[in-house]
Amino acid sequence: MVAGRGGDAGAVDRSSRQARKHTIGLAGEFLVAGELLRRGIMAAVTYGNAKNADVLAARGDRATNLEVKTTSEGKWVLGGRLPESSRSLWVLVYLPAAEAEAPEYFVLTGAELRQIVLPQHDAYNERYRQKHGKDYSAAGVVSVRRELVGSQHKGAWGKVDALLEGRASFHA
Repeated sequence: MVAGRGGDAGAVDRSSRQARKHTIGLAGEFLVAGELLRRGIMAAVTYGNAKNADVLAARGDRATNLEVKTTSEGKWVLGGRLPESSRSLWVLVYLPAAEAEAPEYFVLTGAELRQIVLPQHDAYNERYRQKHGKDYSAAGVVSVRRELVGSQHKGAWGKVDALLEGRASFHA
């Protein structure tokens, strides 16, 4: 239905916002795949609603999954739970509103991302506990503000190289 003709203008706005969110997310996945290919790493974007990874990266006989989150605003929405403290890789893509500006990529392990997000999560839970007298137990949405992701993660593609080469430590 068209807004203004008996339709729900709010539904149209929500649908438009949802489509924009999907488009930005897909753009980020393709940008990450393109950046990996540019660096000599085979990459493929995965499709579907229940996928385990957004981008698959491979070199030789080694492969890894990358979780990609993209925003053009001040924060990335990470999902319904805290990232696991692991060596799995996340790429946070910032797409500036001005199309002439280049995207920014922040490459983090799950452990690094969790270390950034956990203090925010704990602070929220403490405020909730003080206000309501009990722990927060409902499902929530975990996000991370752009200013909290350190510059040491910006363009840290060496972490992908290290993982694909089987090196134990990551150096950007």
